[in-house]
Amino acid sequence: MTQQHGRTPLDGSGVTPGSEDVLLQDEQKLLYMVAFACLPFWVLDSLTVMRPAWDTLALRLVWAGLTWGLARSLSRVSPSRRWVVRTLAGVVLPNVFFGLVVYRVGGMHSPLFGWFCVLPVVSLSISRGALRHGVLSTLFPMTTAGVVMWKDGTSPQWTVAWLLLLLGAGGVGMMLSDFYRRMGNARVRAEEEQLAAKEALVASQTRALEAERLAQVGRLAAGVAHEVRNPLAYIQANLRFLQEEWQQAAPGVGTAEYTEALQETMQGVERIHQIVKDLTAMSRSEEVVGVGRCELAPIVDASVRLASVRLKSLVKLAVEEPPAELAVRAEPRRLGQVLLNLLLNAADAIEDAKVLDGQVAVRVEKAAERVRLVVEDNGPGMKPEHLSKLFTPFFTTKAQGKGTGLGLTLSRQYVESFGGQLRAENRPEGGARFIVELPPA
Repeated sequence: MTQQHGRTPLDGSGVTPGSEDVLLQDEQKLLYMVAFACLPFWVLDSLTVMRPAWDTLALRLVWAGLTWGLARSLSRVSPSRRWVVRTLAGVVLPNVFFGLVVYRVGGMHSPLFGWFCVLPVVSLSISRGALRHGVLSTLFPMTTAGVVMWKDGTSPQWTVAWLLLLLGAGGVGMMLSDFYRRMGNARVRAEEEQLAAKEALVASQTRALEAERLAQVGRLAAGVAHEVRNPLAYIQANLRFLQEEWQQAAPGVGTAEYTEALQETMQGVERIHQIVKDLTAMSRSEEVVGVGRCELAPIVDASVRLASVRLKSLVKLAVEEPPAELAVRAEPRRLGQVLLNLLLNAADAIEDAKVLDGQVAVRVEKAAERVRLVVEDNGPGMKPEHLSKLFTPFFTTKAQGKGTGLGLTLSRQYVESFGGQLRAENRPEGGARFIVELPPA
């Protein structure tokens, strides 16, 4: 499936909902690393006070456990609420627990006090560096360090100097975090584009194979049509001659079986003739000429009259006559073939499914820039897996020997040559619906 690149970002970070899943694992790994990194630094605590600092070890264990738990909870929190987890894990916990650790190992006089300048970078890398996180990641270390310095009785000059230094560290952290965020988003976009390119390549290869297959079928069809047309013509003529002569020579009793046999043979030949015509039309792929203004009312009337011979014994036909002045751009003969084919397909579907009280409806709808010719029935409808194959050459759902699988393919080819579109869908209330969209004249 194709990737959508126009979706709404979350938290103003430029990260799309699809990208959230990609970055989730990275965020969890980062939090796990932060949780683990809390513990080795206990060695520095002990070296600072020159003794095992068990109190700071307890603080670091609690800090690591809470960070680990927040990392686990990221996957169970909705994407719109994950910023709360990031804020807790990246801003609140580091500043609170690091402030307590620094206070326990000597306050401002501890070598660890200078690490307050690193906290904004750590916090922003975890919290993605959104504006509100940048403000919090700067203010929290300043507040915590200010409290520690106040408890130690630091002079105002040193306090102001350190606070300004922490403010500068926050600004640097925001710039580094923005760079980190951009790199992450670029990686996600690259992965999405790579996936889209792979899908496009597969689709292109599929279309190329299908085009080659159709080209081979077209060349085969042209050869078959050329070889079969002549013998088929004289077989058909001879059968018609035999049928007429037999009826004149033996009009009495006992001729019914022979007449029926000749009629069935003629029907078979007609079917072969139709298949050859369809194959010839598909193999030529010739441009349809005569496309111009085409009034719909005569087309609908003629097609319904032709189809009524087949439909009247099977279904109830409901036709909404289009306005006499309504016209589209099409070639009348081929548009009539399309409509006739859709009507006969509807009748076949209802007959095959043995639907009682079968109904077929024909109506015309006017849209802003299109005219829709709709044919629908109350038959069994189409299976979802068949919808994408309906217009594929030689695909048919009819019984063997009843359909060639070329009717809908040619119908779509004709409609597209008019500048229109032919599509199929299932009706919500049951049955199938075919929609012919045509440009108005």
